Amino acid sequence: MDGLQSFEANHLPLIACSFPDFKMPPLFGTVTNKLLITAAYKYVAMAVMLTNCNLFVQQTHLPLDHQLTQTNIILSRCSVSPPRLMGFGGSIVTEKYFFGFGHDHMANFWQWEFRNASSSEGIRQQHERWSELTSQVGTNEVRQFALNWLTDLGVDVTTLEKKYPCKITQRFFYQNANGELETQSKAVVMLPIYEISWGSIPLRGRPEYNLPAATMTVFGPTKELIEYHLFDDSLMLRPKLAVKDPEKLLTITNEEFYKFDEKQRSNLVKQFAP
Repeated sequence: MDGLQSFEANHLPLIACSFPDFKMPPLFGTVTNKLLITAAYKYVAMAVMLTNCNLFVQQTHLPLDHQLTQTNIILSRCSVSPPRLMGFGGSIVTEKYFFGFGHDHMANFWQWEFRNASSSEGIRQQHERWSELTSQVGTNEVRQFALNWLTDLGVDVTTLEKKYPCKITQRFFYQNANGELETQSKAVVMLPIYEISWGSIPLRGRPEYNLPAATMTVFGPTKELIEYHLFDDSLMLRPKLAVKDPEKLLTITNEEFYKFDEKQRSNLVKQFAP
């Protein structure tokens, strides 16, 4: 007999006799699974994210000729955050784009084509290909593009501009990367890619590291937004993204959800999506 069983055997009968109306409270509280993500919750959360991805594409004028749906994204690479632990969050991944959600809003975006290649040779080829293209914008236009996009995305541009200094840089590479440093410095090749950022804030949970409050990257030849990050969450003016009544939605078991037909799943989105 362990200690808990011994306590119950020796003391609970005495307590019950002395206090007839006494009801023994549970010795252990109910354990909540903070990592729980059900298929039903994931389906609705993905629908909410997709709605906002399509809105983002529209507001930043990205060259996408179709709506993003659960049938034309890479589901195996998408994610949904556990709501009890992290609130609303996750990611939508397509062949061309990445959309990242955190702290209840869309916080990250990039085009895969402009991420660094996986090898130094691949990066060199990227740089050489981009260096042959002519930018259609300068730094002043890049700043205005970025401010217009941020405004349309619901970012408090007025506070952003007042609170944080703006910095614009143009990417470059060294044509002779293996030579002497002096030789390299004379072989700088500018790329038609502009990065605009505002200020610097401590990384959440890692104050020794800093990130820009907001940043955007523009590809000059097509005037496209190719990367976006919002790290100062207080700048987002739009209502927080969320699933309505997530606890109720989490009570739908996977077994139940997998039996739903398309109409039932659509009704689920109408009921729980904001």
